Amino acid sequence: MVGLGLCVCDDVFLVDDFGLGEGRTRWRAHQRGPGGMVANALAAAAAQGCHAEILSLVGRDADGDFVARGLRERGVSTRRLVRSEQHPTTTALVLVEKGSGRRRFVVPDRRALERSAPDFDLAPIRRGALLLIDGHFPVQARRAAKRAHARGVPVVADFADARASHRALLSHVDFAIVPMEFVRTLGVGDARKTLRHLRDRHGCIPVITQGARGALALLHGKVERVPTPRVRALDTSGAGDVFHGAFAAGLVAGLDVRAALRAAAPIAADSCRHLGGCAPLD
Repeated sequence: MVGLGLCVCDDVFLVDDFGLGEGRTRWRAHQRGPGGMVANALAAAAAQGCHAEILSLVGRDADGDFVARGLRERGVSTRRLVRSEQHPTTTALVLVEKGSGRRRFVVPDRRALERSAPDFDLAPIRRGALLLIDGHFPVQARRAAKRAHARGVPVVADFADARASHRALLSHVDFAIVPMEFVRTLGVGDARKTLRHLRDRHGCIPVITQGARGALALLHGKVERVPTPRVRALDTSGAGDVFHGAFAAGLVAGLDVRAALRAAAPIAADSCRHLGGCAPLD
């Protein structure tokens, strides 16, 4: 399995409240580790026994060393992770409000970094593999998806919203697994209408994740619900990433789409028990 997309250093804090009207707020727990959609998904896939390799960019700095080491410790190959002298490793600050579970992300503008990234080595995208993209590095993602299709490699996508660069990639995607924010920003109707729109317009198998309500999938012309178990959640910020990684690992292992979705749901739910999208190391 190959993932092309976001790889950052996540600093996740469990806070009493966001404290936007106050001078300070208290935090109760902190987790620092690799983050970003593709990084989290690949770590989840590796935990399921799937070979996982990341194509992304971090800085040639201490944070980049930390992220690369953390991914390797979780079973993800970083041999093709590009190290940049020009751009520092992206750090994302994630605040998780205790009790409500609401989240606030503080992130930099990565557009210049992604525009100037050198071409990634796409050699791992070969017959028998699977490609996961998240819409970051869109030019690179398009190249990778075209290579994947030429070699019969399925493409799984996670697009956080329906911005133009994401919509342009949909015709290169076999499985579009998107959140409710994508439904809202696409604006073609509710979740069920969005599922049919994605299938009819782009020819993909669409899935919409709905948090604690599980997911909806359009399989063989019928909308099916993918249930998720209830857990005592501490942080849900990486659950969708884990769902993608576990689903992709299921496909690589030979499960059919329905079985892979149902196998991924409890793995994603269980990830909500800890801070951060990548499970802490023991």
